[in-house]
Amino acid sequence: MHTAYAILLAAGYGSRMGQCKPTLPLGTSSALELLSQSFTRAGVTPIVVTGHAQENVEAECRRLSLVSVHNPAFDDGMFSSVQAGCKALPDDTEYFFITPVDIPLIRHQTISALLTNAGQKSATVLHPVLDDSPLTPLPKFMYETEAKRGHPPCMHASLKQEILAYSGEGGLAGLLAHHAKTTSYIPVTDSGMLQDMDTPDDYQKLCELEKLQQLPSTQECYALWNAENLPSHIRKHSIAVTDVARAILPHLPDTTPLFEQTVLSGTMLHDIAKGSPKHASKGAEIVSEYGFPELASCIAAHSHLQVSSGAVTPEELVFLADKFIEGTTVCSLERRYEEKMACYASSAEVVEAIKQKLSQAQAIQHKVEAAINTTLDTLLNTNRRH
Repeated sequence: MHTAYAILLAAGYGSRMGQCKPTLPLGTSSALELLSQSFTRAGVTPIVVTGHAQENVEAECRRLSLVSVHNPAFDDGMFSSVQAGCKALPDDTEYFFITPVDIPLIRHQTISALLTNAGQKSATVLHPVLDDSPLTPLPKFMYETEAKRGHPPCMHASLKQEILAYSGEGGLAGLLAHHAKTTSYIPVTDSGMLQDMDTPDDYQKLCELEKLQQLPSTQECYALWNAENLPSHIRKHSIAVTDVARAILPHLPDTTPLFEQTVLSGTMLHDIAKGSPKHASKGAEIVSEYGFPELASCIAAHSHLQVSSGAVTPEELVFLADKFIEGTTVCSLERRYEEKMACYASSAEVVEAIKQKLSQAQAIQHKVEAAINTTLDTLLNTNRRH
């Protein structure tokens, strides 16, 4: 395990926000708390650089037991805070990160991935990138130009003195540009690392995104496809299944953004392990390993599911949406299962098992249709016409 520190820049005026950004609440935490927790969970020690609103930020640091250092020259711009943070790095530093506090939704898995790769590569700089291409994974040589680069950069300790001696022209990015030949780009599943909060509108957006952090965003679903090299025909099938779910969701009463994102990410990723033995349970393992255990039940249940009592569940919607798509085409449950029975007509035992699965699927279909007050055949045909 490398000894690593994170310089969290919390010295700016936040003039466009009109409030002290480090102490703004996001869910039950502050922005500074969320960001620092991601680093500590990855084994990295945060160092907070204060400037404007020093008293408020330092009070928050004390509440969170975080080390802070004040930059009296914060008015000179962000790079002066970068240098103040570097001056505070202990002698045992092997790697360090630098990021502003107004990008608080960075996932701890991103930081861990950067550290892991730092130990395996000769790079002096590592940038996390999001490959959210929906069609096919980007080749590695295109990460620099085509993938979405996020925060935080991870740097070897040898850059500390160079940063302290740098004029500041072009900021930290200007300095790191001189290290292009020893820079690596690490693909991660993290769209939060791209989201900052400069304005009140940005902040409201992040408040909504924070509520969904336990689930992958659409961008992150694409990144997972690419990380797992999902074949093109499975991507197209997954998109068609997601379209069915999108058609149903507006008609369900009392849904929440969390419910809807659970369904949509579930349909996007239900076949993430297609081709593997017991692909549903394997898919559940994969999404859990990427940091989304809350989605595992939807993936695990998409092949076989008994109808439940009460309100329609995300698992039932993912299961049902999948059953209404054959390849990329909308079809009825009866047609889907009749074709399977025809394939196994020589085995009465298999045919009986398929009939039972059809009966289970029909029970879920009837439950959903009762909730949306229309038939799925009518709803899906209407959506196809439009």
